[in-house]
Parts: sequence; C-alpha cells; structure tokens
Amino acid sequence: MENVSKSTLMDPNQSQLRQLVLENAKRIDKQEVNLEEMRVENTGLSKEMREQYEWLRNFREELDQSMRCSRERMDRLERFSETSRLEHEKHIYELKKLIKENSDQARERDERFDREMKDKDEKFEKEMKDRDEKFAKEMKERDVKFEKEMKERDVKFEKEMKDRDVKFEKEMKERDEKFEKEMKERDVKFEKEMKEKDEKFEKEMKEFRDDVNASIRRISVEFLGATGHIVEGLASSAVDKIFKDAGLDLLHYGKNIKPKLAEDNSKMEVDVLLGNETFVVPVEVKADFTKRKVKRFVRQMAMFRTFFPEYADKEVVAAVAAINYENGTDQLAHEEGLLVIRVSSDDIFSLDPFDVKTLRRF
Repeated sequence: MENVSKSTLMDPNQSQLRQLVLENAKRIDKQEVNLEEMRVENTGLSKEMREQYEWLRNFREELDQSMRCSRERMDRLERFSETSRLEHEKHIYELKKLIKENSDQARERDERFDREMKDKDEKFEKEMKDRDEKFAKEMKERDVKFEKEMKERDVKFEKEMKDRDVKFEKEMKERDEKFEKEMKERDVKFEKEMKEKDEKFEKEMKEFRDDVNASIRRISVEFLGATGHIVEGLASSAVDKIFKDAGLDLLHYGKNIKPKLAEDNSKMEVDVLLGNETFVVPVEVKADFTKRKVKRFVRQMAMFRTFFPEYADKEVVAAVAAINYENGTDQLAHEEGLLVIRVSSDDIFSLDPFDVKTLRRF
C-alpha cells in the first residue's frame, strides 16, 4: 500500500501538467515583456494603435486570469493528493494496529483497502489525465490563436512603422540637404573671411618677424663679437696657469698674432700662443665652438709651420677654448688630438684630462 501511495504522489501526468503550466507562464511573461517594449517604443502612435494595445492588454489580463485559475486548480489537486496520502497513511496505521490484534482480519481488511485504494488511484489518475489533456489542448489552442493574432498585428505594425520611417527619412533628407546647403554657404563665407584675416595677419607677422630678426641679427653680431673678445682676453691671461697646473710649464708668447706671407699676401691668425723649449701651443678661442669650426681650425693648423717658421724646431700641439661646445664638438676635438679648454659661467678655465701620446703634432 505504501507503493500505491508513492505512485499517486509522483504521478507523471501531474508533473507534465505543472511543467506545461510553467512553460505557458514563461511564454506569456515573455510576450508581456515584448508588448511592454512595443508600448514604450511606440508611445507616439495613433489612436487606433492605442486601441489595439488596449485590446492586447485586456487579452493579456484574460490570459492572466486563466493562468491563475489553472494554478488554483493545480493547488487544489495537490491538496487533494496530499489529503489522500495522509488518509492513506492513517489507514495504514490503523491496519497495522488491527494486524497486531487479529492478523487474519487485518489481512482481509488490508486486501480490501488495497483494492479500494487501487480503484481510487486508477480513477483519480484517469481523471487527472483527462483534465491534463483537456487543459493542454485548451492552452495549445489559445497559444496558436494568440500567436496568429500577434503575428498579424506585428505585420501590420511593421508596415506602419516602415511607412513612417520612409516618411521620416524623406523629411530628414530634405532637412539635411537644406542644412548642408546653408552650412556650405556659411563655410564659404567664413573661409573667405578667415583667408582675408589670415593674409592680413600673415603680412603683419611677416613684417614683425622681419623687424625682430633684423634686431636679433644686429644684437647677435654685437654680442658675439664682444663675447669673443672678452673670452680671448680672459684666455690670454689664464691658459698659462691651467697648463702649468696640468704639468706643462709654458710661457705666454702673445695674442691675436696675424703673420702674413709676402708671396701671396695670405695670413693666419692665432688667438693665443704659448710655448717652451720643446712645445708650441696655439690656442683657438671662441664663445661657441661647433664641429665645423673645429675642422676648419685643424685645416689651418696644417699651415702653422709655413706662417711660423721660427718654431720649426719645436713640436706644435694645438688647443681649443670655448664657453660652449655644441653637441659632440668637444668629443670631436679630442678625436682630432686637440687639447680642450672649458670656460665656465663664472670665468673659470679648466683643461680636460689628456694623454701626451695621443696629442696630434702639426
């Protein structure tokens, strides 16, 4: 009898019916969401469309009512099944009690109760199966009808929206063309005005730049000339000391020496000249030294002995001195075998470390 009770509680038709109800509820919820989205997206539709939405809303309420009735019916069936199960368990308990008192009488009653419960279960199962089939058929017919109606309304709504889109697109195209024409005219006018202003501004800026550049060139020439003379003056009085500090005892032979060759009237200028019994050191002094100036100085030094034949018996080692060396210029001077002298902003001279063996002899 316990097996009969369990088969009744776990009736597959009830599970199938519940599953069918849940699936229809989900489908209706999904359709409600679609209807709500359609309602939000088309709030500006005509009166006729609002009436259609009103009809859909009423139809949805009818479906909701039908679903509620179905759920209530399912709840009643479950309660009935639970009541039957409890009654069955109660009878089982009573039968077991009677079996203890009189086994034969209990067995007869048990068999009779089994037959009765089996008949009830079969009858109840048949009724539930008939109800499930009827409910499933009704829900399927309603779904087919609702789906057909929604499809027809979707086609109609899609056609109306397409017509509205075509009309709206045409209006927007006309507005865009008009706006584009107006903006083009404004752009042409604005471009013309800006071109005139740019030409005027460019002319004024060109005149201003020419004036500024002329002033800068004038000031630069005056400044660089004055700076070069200042550095030469400082170098002539300081280089002998820095050479002495570096271990080279040199005498100051002179500055701004400009010997000439009689045959072609060519000349060579040496800013500062130092020397001793062994070495002669011409020093080229600049405010700013560039690589081009270093290479030119090296070429000039190749003619040193021609212009200074009195130092033919001495080794000639050249040096450069500057406040500023352009990027890599000091490195190039070292590679050319020159001594490199630096002048700081506070007029302090310093000599880069050197190796006598790497110095170039001219």
